[in-house]
Amino acid sequence: MSNSDLLGQQRQERIAQLLEERETLTVAEISEAFEVSEATVRRDLAALAAQNMIRRVHGGAMRAHIVATSEAPILQRQEQNAEVKRRIGQAAARLIHDGETVLLIGGSTGTAVARELGNHSSLTIVTDSLIVANELMRQAVHKVILLGGMLDPAEFAVRGTLARLILSELQVDRVVLGAKAISVQRGLSAESAEEAEILRAFIQAGNHVIVVTDSSKFHQSALVRVAPIEAIHTLVTDALIHADALAAIQEKGIFVELV
Repeated sequence: MSNSDLLGQQRQERIAQLLEERETLTVAEISEAFEVSEATVRRDLAALAAQNMIRRVHGGAMRAHIVATSEAPILQRQEQNAEVKRRIGQAAARLIHDGETVLLIGGSTGTAVARELGNHSSLTIVTDSLIVANELMRQAVHKVILLGGMLDPAEFAVRGTLARLILSELQVDRVVLGAKAISVQRGLSAESAEEAEILRAFIQAGNHVIVVTDSSKFHQSALVRVAPIEAIHTLVTDALIHADALAAIQEKGIFVELV
């Protein structure tokens, strides 16, 4: 590979990173930022678009949103990135103190957190998840409150008006929830309006919001916005998160725990 090819590749990688941060850029802005001609920029954008790294729009480019949809059922997801989720669960559990009230949402990472709470004492844990409730009952050391509502068979979790109504009456020390899609620009997002509503209700019920998710969920966007990134107080994720995303999140005043 020639020096010019290498420089071009490095420039394209940096353009893609900028689009992750800003979502849209014009050809003129890129040309000025990298001190190259607009013709060169257009060739760079064409190359990136061919790799599905960006989306071309009139006069520039936008971030190619990776849409987090049609996620596998919970019982399948528990086997994905299992070691990373275990470490995330351990780190999140260390942020929870004996005697606290905790809202713990289901999902594969939430279940990983539940498994690490056996050495805590006197917790009151509210959950929407049958799997989480079963794990906590097995530990037999905490007070467990299972939300009511309509059962989602893919998630083994409750949804709907009744669950949201109960959550609206609660105020807890910590909320621990996973994320199917997260970005600095769009914050947390969900696959459906129903899922987004239950997540918002969880967030509003907590004094301190902890999001637990592996790095694969970053720079993704799902259909419905849940909350801005600023709604998060603490983020627990793995060390493979992109450095630019990490810096942008920390600039928002969010504490990040890497595992």
